[in-house]
Amino acid sequence: WNKAARASGGVMRSTDRIGAGPYARLAETPRRKAGALSYANTKNLPEAEIHRRAAQLIQDRFVHADAVMRCFGPAILCRSGGDPSDFGDVNFPELNTQSKFLVLADTSTPQQVSRFVEKFWGLEKPEIIISVTGSALDFELHPILQRAFDKGLTAAASAANAWVITGGTDTGVMKLVASSLSSSGVSMPILGFSPFGAINEREKLERVYGGASTMVSTKATKDGAPLNAHHTHFLLVDSGKHGVKAWGTEINLRVAFESFYLERKSVPMVLLVVQGGPGTLATVLETAKKGSPIVVVADSGGAATAIKQYIEGDGEGSLSNWTSPHGKVEDLAVKFGTEKPLGQLREIRKCNEESGGKLITLFQVNNDGVLEATEDMSNVLLQAIVRLWVAGGGDSAGRITPPDRPGTPSSLAQPALALRESNASLSSQSMASPETSALGTAPESSALGTAADPLQHAQRRRRMRAIQLAVKWNRPLVVEAIFKEQHNPKGEFTKSHQLALQYALELRRYDVIRLLMGYQGFSLQFVNLCKLYLVPNDGFLDSDEKLQKELLTNQGRIRDTTSPRRSYECFQDVIGIWLK
Repeated sequence: WNKAARASGGVMRSTDRIGAGPYARLAETPRRKAGALSYANTKNLPEAEIHRRAAQLIQDRFVHADAVMRCFGPAILCRSGGDPSDFGDVNFPELNTQSKFLVLADTSTPQQVSRFVEKFWGLEKPEIIISVTGSALDFELHPILQRAFDKGLTAAASAANAWVITGGTDTGVMKLVASSLSSSGVSMPILGFSPFGAINEREKLERVYGGASTMVSTKATKDGAPLNAHHTHFLLVDSGKHGVKAWGTEINLRVAFESFYLERKSVPMVLLVVQGGPGTLATVLETAKKGSPIVVVADSGGAATAIKQYIEGDGEGSLSNWTSPHGKVEDLAVKFGTEKPLGQLREIRKCNEESGGKLITLFQVNNDGVLEATEDMSNVLLQAIVRLWVAGGGDSAGRITPPDRPGTPSSLAQPALALRESNASLSSQSMASPETSALGTAPESSALGTAADPLQHAQRRRRMRAIQLAVKWNRPLVVEAIFKEQHNPKGEFTKSHQLALQYALELRRYDVIRLLMGYQGFSLQFVNLCKLYLVPNDGFLDSDEKLQKELLTNQGRIRDTTSPRRSYECFQDVIGIWLK
């Protein structure tokens, strides 16, 4: 308790320990420090001092809440009956792996779960979330599709700081995805949202409270399934139900968790659909209504193939038989031909048409057994997001919001919405780290328009976010495609190119740099040389302690890029003495 008090810099009373979880009230309403804002304390202060105190108070509250979550994270949450949350490590001796787990109530808020995952488990906020849905039954993909799937999914998840979210059990698509990522040897967070009441040997996870438990592989039945050993973290949702009744009780919290990152933290999410039954259509439809991009592995069978046939054909009459790699025939017209699945397919198709066909991307093998043009799964996942950002109809998280869809802003509200999103984007860029701030400099603001034209401003913002993501993933072809969408008939080197060049130089994306060097009017005139030394690597200058201290002292000058002359003068003053 004292550790959290010292970390937060505040004073906590013993009465603050009372709450839904022992420290829930403390985490949500941290104590005010002496000198907090009030009329009596601020009526005679200058406005600048009031603003300083307000900023300090907000900062103190965030630090306080973070300190409590880091020290007492599981105690903030509880199980469905009010008992303390079980948490700790689960060992899988058959594969010699270890994962983190937390048992929490299905009424937990996504804000609490997000704080726990980032603060207590220490996971870094993702740049992209890949949410996987599909069949809970074991199946096999076409061999060519399987190889492309394994290679591309790993490349996509490792190129960016991605989280992969699945159902967590050792069956179906969850087993397929986790095994594919694990076999690549790349370390990345794989989160499993599972119903606690439907997990085999769940009694071994009860009353662990920070310790470790061991689980062995068991057979999946209708009443439960084992956890998959390749997942790194498990969020086991306790609804109080057990056995077959527990299946599906985790879905609401999972959807709320993903929506929280999408809407509140502007983390783009892409839904990956592999196989699946009628229940999968409900997940796809909810994602489509939110306007998030969807990638369908069209030749995996089940719901994925039904979606492909329906949106490419003439509706109900387009559903036909599908043959698996082992010759098993699946009659999609019978499986998805009832009223409810057909209604869901109609809604999915409508959402895709409203987006101009950009909402759903198909990943498939053609009739000759060869993958289609976009053979790299990582490119498919990236392009699914980029297509929405450069389409001009998405928001800051990459979602499409057609004005005529119920529940979305009207066309009259769109300019205000766009302006609000662009202002939020500006605020987040101004607080970014040196690595991620290349696109938040002054020239970008002038290149992106002003508040007088909020729709155009927001559209250009989305385009720059798409370029930033493509550069980070080192996909020069995607960068080139984005610039082709930009109105630049002469192919000149614009300010968008300059900002992309700055970011590529900071991240050392040499393929993208070669692409940009080929544009007419290529110039290094606007490159901020000082910022290149803020990104750590194995070089001498950007790992020198004295130089880094000098760079921090001159951060204001380094980020002032109003003119090339000022930028170069700053480079001469700060870096030049180290080059002599």
